[in-house]
Amino acid sequence: MFKACRNARKLPLLVFSCFVIIFMSCGRNPVEEYEDTVIKTYKNVKKSSIEINLKQLRDSLKAFHEINGRYPKDLKELSDFSGIKLEEDRYDYDPGNGTINSKY
Repeated sequence: MFKACRNARKLPLLVFSCFVIIFMSCGRNPVEEYEDTVIKTYKNVKKSSIEINLKQLRDSLKAFHEINGRYPKDLKELSDFSGIKLEEDRYDYDPGNGTINSKY
């Protein structure tokens, strides 16, 4: 009887060990999956933010052009006109035709 009790105490450890081995062999590490999900979400939010900013900038360029009959000479002039704070190094802007794109 004592032998059976000793083996019964080892059963939860054995079951847990089997679960860990099966879980780890079935797929990726849950921490890595979570990390990938967080990174993917961050990139999607950043991409959406850039698209929204570009839409606002393009709308501001259009308004500036309609009011002044020309495009701003640089992004600082557009920023002063629209009140949108810009990191000028993030955008490619052509004052000749008023096109603006993200560098990212």
